[in-house]
This record gives sequence, structure tokens and C-alpha cells, in this order.
Amino acid sequence: MGGPLKIPHVYNGTEKTFFFVNYDLGWSRNPVDQFATVPTDAERAGNFSDRNAQLYDPTTRASWGSAIPSSVPLNPAAVSLLNFIPHANLPGLVNNFHLQTQTPAATNRINVNIIHTISPKLHLQVAYNLADGHSHTFNSFPDLQSNVDTRGQTVTLALTQNWTKTFIHDSRLLFSRSRYQTLNQFAFNTNIAGDLGINSANGGVSTDPIDFGVPQLNFVNFSGAGDPVPSLARNQTYRYVDTFSILKSKHTIKTGFEIRKIDTNIRTDPLPRGAFTFDGSQTALLDSNGKPLPGTGSDFADFLLGLPQATSERFGASSTYFRSWGYVAYAQDDWHMIPQFTLQYGIRYEATTPPVEINNRIANLDVSPDFTAAQVVTPGQSGPFSGSMPRSLIRGDYNNVSPRIGIAWQPPGTWFTGRNQTTVRAGYGIYYNGSVYGQLDSAMASQPPFAEAQSRQTSAATPLTFSNAFPPANSSQVSNTVAVNPNYRVGYAQIWNFSVERQLFNNTSLELTYTGTTGTNLDMLFGFSRLTGTVQNALGFTYDSSGASSIYHGLQVRMQRRFTKGLMINATYTYSKSLDDASSIGGGGQVVVQDINNLSAERGLSSFDMRHQFRANYMYELPFGERKRWATKGWEKSLLGSWRFSGSFSAHTGTPYTARVAIGACALIPGVFSERANQVGDPNLPGSERTTAEWFNTSAFVLPAGAGGVPACIGDASRNTITGPGLFTWNAALAKTIPFGRDGLRRLDFRVDTTNLLNHVNFSGISTVVNSATFGSVTGAGAMRSITFTTRVNF
Repeated sequence: MGGPLKIPHVYNGTEKTFFFVNYDLGWSRNPVDQFATVPTDAERAGNFSDRNAQLYDPTTRASWGSAIPSSVPLNPAAVSLLNFIPHANLPGLVNNFHLQTQTPAATNRINVNIIHTISPKLHLQVAYNLADGHSHTFNSFPDLQSNVDTRGQTVTLALTQNWTKTFIHDSRLLFSRSRYQTLNQFAFNTNIAGDLGINSANGGVSTDPIDFGVPQLNFVNFSGAGDPVPSLARNQTYRYVDTFSILKSKHTIKTGFEIRKIDTNIRTDPLPRGAFTFDGSQTALLDSNGKPLPGTGSDFADFLLGLPQATSERFGASSTYFRSWGYVAYAQDDWHMIPQFTLQYGIRYEATTPPVEINNRIANLDVSPDFTAAQVVTPGQSGPFSGSMPRSLIRGDYNNVSPRIGIAWQPPGTWFTGRNQTTVRAGYGIYYNGSVYGQLDSAMASQPPFAEAQSRQTSAATPLTFSNAFPPANSSQVSNTVAVNPNYRVGYAQIWNFSVERQLFNNTSLELTYTGTTGTNLDMLFGFSRLTGTVQNALGFTYDSSGASSIYHGLQVRMQRRFTKGLMINATYTYSKSLDDASSIGGGGQVVVQDINNLSAERGLSSFDMRHQFRANYMYELPFGERKRWATKGWEKSLLGSWRFSGSFSAHTGTPYTARVAIGACALIPGVFSERANQVGDPNLPGSERTTAEWFNTSAFVLPAGAGGVPACIGDASRNTITGPGLFTWNAALAKTIPFGRDGLRRLDFRVDTTNLLNHVNFSGISTVVNSATFGSVTGAGAMRSITFTTRVNF
């Protein structure tokens, strides 16, 4: 709804003040279609003969056969936690539980925009936007549910000053605030972990009612279980943006600056109920080095006995309040040197300060250059190895200058002009990832001495159990779980492209584009622990640093038919390849380095690499109705006119996966399996041989082995050598507009949108842990077909 702002007897804004108001209300029930691997009824009772498992007494290593003896009692906490792991509802040992249900969701959106002309040279704009959402989610199993509430608000105040026809000044003050809250069904209700007596001998896990729920359980052969972590984030950003534009006959010059104040307020405990990892080593037969022999032990048997291989916790300093500033300045010029050639050049500077916590409740680890010792450092302290630390515990990187240049050229000659017009474009620019500071500083929250945090691995000297999962660290041990290089450098990407666009017909064009990207100072994550690393005074921590790199090459072909005679088509095909040694730019998650002494082994396909991509969208208006070929009047026009078909096709090959091993004795970080397998063949199968049980050639990988076949920890497989499932989907829509009223200016819009029209199954993940029973199987599927009906009245 919109128009001139008029308040009878108060204000008449005709031709001076205009308002626009929009409100959207939505309800939906979203389908949930998930598979999981759960123990059979026999396995829940301790009998693993269906998997031919060979179990051994955790204390004496005497053989038990394939079942836990009836004389050995099961752990009471494990028996209680079985209530949250459902019974199998499908046959088989893999993907034998199918969850099909619906989750409700509701959204509210309101947009208000007011534009006022103060004078011919001054224009004021005020805008307010609110988006509110509520949804319900399942965390793999029916009894593990949560509610998510979101609210986002933005306010914009803009003043545009047209001082002359060639000089424009635009000033904007913007405020945005977002609120995001997640709560599971046990919060403020039932203390599941506490009631089970988990770690009760040493004070237990978090007792804050917001943290009540099921602890995180991780397995090698079965799907994990655990409640979502409760959290409340209230973030807000203040921005002032100032832009000057100068228009000349051949130049369009823009220059300006921006100042940002960023407030990040979070209440959460990352691991309040503890995480417990079971890998089968406690019921396995061990070699002389203490590593489990292949084919022995069971991760679920370890669970039933209450013997985790690794545990971790992190809670205490629940509320953190980070503050940072951002600064941007830029200048650019569009120079139309001649009618056929345009040069765009400019420079941009941006800097973001590492966030500080207003109560100084963050902690870092100052690690020695040879990675043999670490010491806790808090704001105001100096590190023994890095010297004086800033309040943020990270030294800012402010050398972020970004030159940018681009050209557009129309070659002369009859072959390149007129109906065959050809345009050549090229460009280069540098782009910095200043937002990484927010991730790094939040990782240093909820750490000792302000909170409880530790990662442990079981050992003969300190065996871990549910009731003794987090024994207190002694005075000489560092239990912090996160360290960040205080000299961390902001990563950046250099992007260049070259394209040629040619007009094939009056309404059709073809464009060829090459794009290259190289990333520098990308994030690298290292892992250290007392048992498997060199830092002997630390239980286990990750060390975040910069230094990784990436390279991307892509060739794109785009054909576009502009809307003519009722038909529009736009199709794009991309052939590309991306390599890196840490996929921290482009959508990939952090990857822990397998061997700090062999960083070159981390080079491989990027986690987001897709070799082939095809996308197309279209719209077609039926040739009936007013100003069409047929049915131009009467009932035929009303019935057949104003129908539109539209939609999009998407297809791409799969992203790559890495073959890993889950051997707790090798883990660099307790409970985190980053070690890779040995590769002995081609893992990728022809499409005709792929099944959901074996998507790739599982015989191409084996467990790492050293001299004489002795089990080892470091494999020779590269990162991301397995091609995952691809995707194909067709989304379609049917719409009709019905005018009504005497003047016909009012409209009723009816629309039906269908996602995944063909209900094609798109697999969404595969299991790549070599020593897992699920190795090679598909672990999930994408959303199936859904239909949305929309009706809009315009008046």
C-alpha cells in the first residue's frame, strides 16, 4: 500500500511526501525426511554378533566374543540415554531409522518507507523493516527437538543533496539489530545430564537451567545424538555512510567513507552438557603401541559400558559483549574515454578492529614458536612468547588497501557492431575478509580462567567414564581448548575476469567469461594435545592461524534471450576447478591440519569445488488475452488471458569429500578425527554402479599402516578425492493476474510455486570414515517436492 501522505485537516503531502507500507504474514509446515543409523534391539542389549564384532574386556583384554557378558553390568547413565536413541524402524544395519514428519514455521514481515521532498535540492528518506520468524526443528531423532525464534530490524535515515546537476551528496545513517534464540525442549525443565550423574564426582557439567538437556554423543558407526545448544544472540550495527558523486561529460567520480560500530552480544555455553566420543577402542584388542587392531571393538559397546574415548566441555562465562569498529574509504572513476571504450578504476581501504569484550572475559593461549609450551593470557597481560598483548588479544591487521580496475570495449568493424555488436570486458580487484575477527574472538570466550573448558582423551592413568568425564586439571596443565595466533593476518582474495559478449540476434546474446581467484592468508587450523602433540602442558586445543592459499579457475558460457513474444530464457554453464589447503573462503568449513610437518599434504580440491554447473530460468506468457494473438476479448480473454509459466533448472556435479579414519589414539584433538586414510585406488565409480549403500569405491581406501603393517596415524590420501552426489532440481510456477473494479486498476494475483517439481531425490551427504560400518553409504537426502499457493490483492 502506498501513495501521497495525507492526514485530513493536519497534513497534505501531495507531490511532496509519499509513503509505502508492506506486510507479509506466512505460515508453513516444512517436511522432514531424514535417515539415521541406530543400533538394533540386540545391540542395545549388548549383542553385536550381527556385525561379527569381536569384543575384549576393557581391563584385562580377555576375549568376550561378540557380546558383552551378562555378568558385566551396563552403565546406568548409558541405559538411561538409550531412551533418547530410537529403535530401528527399517531393516539392516545402516540407515535403519527413517524420520518423516513436519515442522511448523511462521513469519511476519513489515516494511515502511517514507520519502519527502524538502526542496528541489533536498530529499529525505526514512525506512523501517521488521522480520520476525518462529520455527521448530528436529535434531535427527524425535525426542531431540528445539524452537528457533528470530527477529531482525533495520532503520534507515537518508538525506540526498543535489547541490548542482553535476554534484550530489548522499548521507545515510543506518541501524540494524538481530535477535536469534534457540531453546531445546528440556531447557528450564529437566536436567537430563545432571540427573544421570555425569561427572558428578567432580562437580558435574553446567547446572544453569537454560543448559538442561541431553549431552552430545558421538559414534563412529552410528548417528550421533544430542540436543541443540541453547543460545541467545542480540547483535546490532550502527553505520554512517557518506558518498559524493561528481558527474562530468566523460567522468563519473564517486568518493566516500563509512564508519561502523558493531556490537555482538551473545549468551551461550558452547558445550554445557559435555561431548562424549566413542570409537570402539575400549573394547578392542590393542597392539604394542596402544592402538586398536582393525576388526575388534565396538563404539556402541564402549557406550553401553560408559567408557568414552574422548570428552570435552565448555561452559561458565555464558554472556559476552564484544565491541568493534569498521572503517571504509574509497574513490572511483568511470572514465568514458571514447564512445567505444570505458575505463573504471579506483581504490578502497577498509579496516576492522579486532573485537574487545567489555568485561575482558576472554582468554588466549600464548604458544611457543616451537609448539612445545602454552600459557593462558587474558586482556592486560603479556605473553611469555609474544610479549605485550592488546585488549582483544589479537593484533589488528590494517594494511588492507584494495585497488580495482575494469574496462569495457566495443571493437570497431562491421563484424563487431550493429546486429553483431560485441563487447569485451575485463577487471581485477582485491577483497578482504575483515569479518573473520568476530569468529576468532568469540572462540576465545568461555575459556579458563573465566569458564570451565577442557578436551580429554582416556588413558590408562586417567580412564574416562560418564561419572569421571572431566577430572580437574592439575596446576601444571592448561585446559583451554582454543588458541589464536596473536599476529593473525586478514585473508584476502584477488579476483580477475575476462569476458566477451556477442549479440547473435536482436533478442539473443552469448557471453563467454573466464574468472580467476586466488586466496592468500586464509585460515589454517592446527591441533595439539598432551597425548598426541608436542605441547605437553596442555590437555588439547586448536590453534587458529593464517597462511593457507587457494586458486580457482572457471569458464562460464551464458546465453540470454530477452523477453520477446512472451518468452524469456537465461541459461548458464560453468566449468571450474578450485584448489586450496584450507577451504575457509567460499563456503567450506575449517579443516584441521593432519601433519604440521607436512603442510603441502593439505593441498587438494576445495570443499566447495564443483566441476560442472548448469542453471537456467525461463518465463512464458500464454498467447491469449489483451494485446496477444488469440482470445483478445470476451470470456475467452477472462479465462485464458494473463497466464504465465516460469521456473528454473539447476544441476551440478557433487562437491568432494575426504576419506578419514576415526582412531581416538591418533586424534590431534580429543574427539576430532582429522587424520586421513591411505588411498590405494580410484575412489570414484561410474554412475551406473553407484548405490546408496556404496556411493564410491570403498576398496580404494585402507587404514594407514607403517613398516611391517603396524597401524599408523597419518595416511597418504589427499584431501577431497571422493566426488559426492550431484544435484538436479526443477522449480516451476504458474501465475495469473485478474483485473477487477470499474477502472481495472485493481488486481488479484494468483500464483502456485512448486519446488523440486519432479520430486527428484538429491542425496546430501556420504559417510567417509574408513573404519565405520557406514563407510561409503549415503547419509541424507534433500527436500522433496513442496507446493506453495499465494494470493495477493493489489488496490
